[in-house]
Formats: sequence, C-alpha cells, structure tokens
Amino acid sequence: MDPLMRFRTGVLLLANSTISSPYDGNQFATTDEVIQRLSDLEYRLSLKILQEHGKCAIEWDGICFFALFYHHGQMNQEAARLSCKKRGAELANIYAEDQYNAITKYLRPYIAARNDEGIEIGVRTGMTYEPKSQIVYLADGSEAPFVQWRTDYPSASSDGTTVVLAVGPESITDRNGMYNWRSSGGDTALCQVNI
Repeated sequence: MDPLMRFRTGVLLLANSTISSPYDGNQFATTDEVIQRLSDLEYRLSLKILQEHGKCAIEWDGICFFALFYHHGQMNQEAARLSCKKRGAELANIYAEDQYNAITKYLRPYIAARNDEGIEIGVRTGMTYEPKSQIVYLADGSEAPFVQWRTDYPSASSDGTTVVLAVGPESITDRNGMYNWRSSGGDTALCQVNI
C-alpha cells in the first residue's frame, strides 16, 4: 500500500474517535481538530508526492498544475472536481496569458493520443461563466483576470456555465481557447495545488 493510501486509511480510523491523553484521560483534541490536522498533513504529503514523482507538470506563480486524462466524454464537471480533490488539488483557473500559453504547450502533445481525429481536447477548469452578465469567474468566485475565448464564443446558451479550455494544434487557431459549455462531457481535467 502506498504512503498516501496508508495515511488515508489512518484518517478514516481516527475520524470517529476522540484523542485523549494517555496520562490523565483528559481530551486534548476534538475529532474535528484531529481531522483538520490530518487533512493538512494529507495535503502536504500529496504535494510532496507530486513534486517528488514529477507529476507537477507546470509550476506557475507558486501553483502546481497537472492534467488528468479520461476516456472521451467521461469527464463531467463534478467528476473532474472530485478527481482533482482525490489528489489533494482543485480544478484549475487560468490567471494570465503566460500561464495559458504554458498549459496549452504542455497539453498539445496529448491531442493525438486523446482524440481519434487529432483535432482538440476539452480540458475542464474550475472557472464558470455567467451568461446574463457575460462575466467569467474563477473557482473562488472572483472575476477572472484573463480570458482567451475560442472563435465564436462565448455562447449565449443558458446551460453553458462551465469554462472549458480547448487545446488543438497550433496551426488551427479557431480550435484553441476557452469556451463555455454545459457540465457534462469532456475528457481531461486541469488541476492545481498551491506549493
């Protein structure tokens, strides 16, 4: 069993108990405090594993970014969020043009392997789009400082509230950029974790 799995097993065993001092029987930490401490430790351990095993594909401004790939069409927004969370991360945001360029450069070699047509891959982000106000928001609810829309987007569709990053060949510029889409479908999730 890998270290992270052993740790998670220990978290589950401790989750329903209280920790008491072996000397006087007085409780010195509530279950919630223990869970929070263990959660913090799991976060640090997950980050260490990411850094040591090279899974931090891109480091930008103190944030580690990496992609998770699934079979075409099987990565809806909730599955993407949970997949990142399972790895101690959250769905990523696009903050700036240089970060956007680094991420698309990192993802571009996977196009042919992930898509039979070799045209593009749709990458789930933590960003959302509000069709009425036409504003893009980061996962924390603040307004996105950078948006690179794909040709013919944003769509006026009221169910197109998640922001997906389309990564296609450099030569086909209208297949690259962000687009608003419904929460179903997709094959890739972009995750981020602070380092």
